[in-house]
Amino acid sequence: MSRSRSRTAAALVVAVVFALAVAAVAPAVGASSALGGQSAPAAQSQSLNPCVGTVDAERAPDTTTLVSVQGARGGGKTAALLFGVAPNGSVVGVHNDSADGRWWSYDVDPLPNGELLMATTEPGITVVERIDPATGENTEVTRLQNVEDAHDVDYLGDGEFATVDKGDERNRVLIYDQSGEIVWQWRFDEHTDQFPKDGGGPYGEDWTHVNDVDQIGNDTLLVSVRNFDQVIAIDRDTKEIEWTLGADDDYDVLNEQHNPDYLRGEDGTPTVLVADSENDRVVEYARTADGDWERTWVLEGGGLHEPRDADRLPNGNTLVTDRRGHRVVEVTPRGTVVWEFYTPWQPYDAERVGTDRGSSGPTMRQVGAEGSHEVTGSADFDTADIEACYAYLTSYEGSRLVPDDELWGTGGDLFDAEDATPGDGGSATTGDDGTDDRAWTTVPDESAVDIPGFGVGAALTALATTLAALVVVLRRR
Repeated sequence: MSRSRSRTAAALVVAVVFALAVAAVAPAVGASSALGGQSAPAAQSQSLNPCVGTVDAERAPDTTTLVSVQGARGGGKTAALLFGVAPNGSVVGVHNDSADGRWWSYDVDPLPNGELLMATTEPGITVVERIDPATGENTEVTRLQNVEDAHDVDYLGDGEFATVDKGDERNRVLIYDQSGEIVWQWRFDEHTDQFPKDGGGPYGEDWTHVNDVDQIGNDTLLVSVRNFDQVIAIDRDTKEIEWTLGADDDYDVLNEQHNPDYLRGEDGTPTVLVADSENDRVVEYARTADGDWERTWVLEGGGLHEPRDADRLPNGNTLVTDRRGHRVVEVTPRGTVVWEFYTPWQPYDAERVGTDRGSSGPTMRQVGAEGSHEVTGSADFDTADIEACYAYLTSYEGSRLVPDDELWGTGGDLFDAEDATPGDGGSATTGDDGTDDRAWTTVPDESAVDIPGFGVGAALTALATTLAALVVVLRRR
């Protein structure tokens, strides 16, 4: 063989080897390209849904995640939505509140009978929806004409609901019954020793911006007072404030927070997990023996921007609704993103099907992850990606929010649900017509390439064969 022919053969072999090496890493490159330049795990192959961020195939959730989107972009109005996202990132269904005449969409919670309870608004009033997740349709709509702008509605049991009214002249926490009649209320202007009229926001305009209420005991309500940078516990019977976390303008503790959740640590230690919105972080505080609060956990960085909700999951991870980050992320106790979905514009709340509403997991002390942790592993995305995701969600035709095998509860009347039990998981794999509606499929790395039968394993085999051929060529010299 001539030296020239030998060099040509060697060059061809090198070219083939290079091509095969590229093929071997094609899954990661293909996934990144399909996601608009985002850095995505190699196990993803995605071509239709532009809303999927980082997903760890081995640690992805088992059930659907419900997400509400308020519907605001800067000073403009966008669609208010509620949608379900399967573990693999495919959209299960979209409930378009704007199409039903709503203005904002806020908190969503599962009810004992499997329906969803959602706080929305129409101009000047709060509208409470009950939604059948199997169809995405309303089963009941209640207009609270004297409640201006409630960000949250919670079912307390025994036919009672708690809500908050941040309306300019109301600023109160209230409980109403099935008929919509107010049966209890707590007004901030009756507690000006703690909430002075010259504190918070402008009195008569957006003074308290009270934005969340949860029942944390039979007679205790946990309330978020955003503009006073405080979380308070109110005794329903006495109307006394049992304890307070934070203080007006003490931004080192809280800065215009949203959606606090109450946890009990070891020995029943009162613990609060809260989206510390204007500090761009999620924090956890444990109460000390002398009644003070100790910050035990901080999640920050990694693009976290004005989070609005944080739920502790049973596995110890935290599901974070990142408002101005336009995404929902599940992170490990030390901040690693294992699941991410883009949520334009301005997501408000996220709930994982099959878990209790809010937080139902351990404290960070209990899992041994105290301290400050930075969010890592999020996909890179930009405004164009978010716009593409918004277009996808607002053009999605299916309204089913949760697949059959994930519906929790036994059905029947909302107020007679003693036998209701959470669902046992499962994932969305097929649409109503039996076709696979997944946006991408989690598969082993060796299969996650666009060329059928030419995965990483096949590429490496071909590479070895080519190298053997190269040895033969060189020996023939």
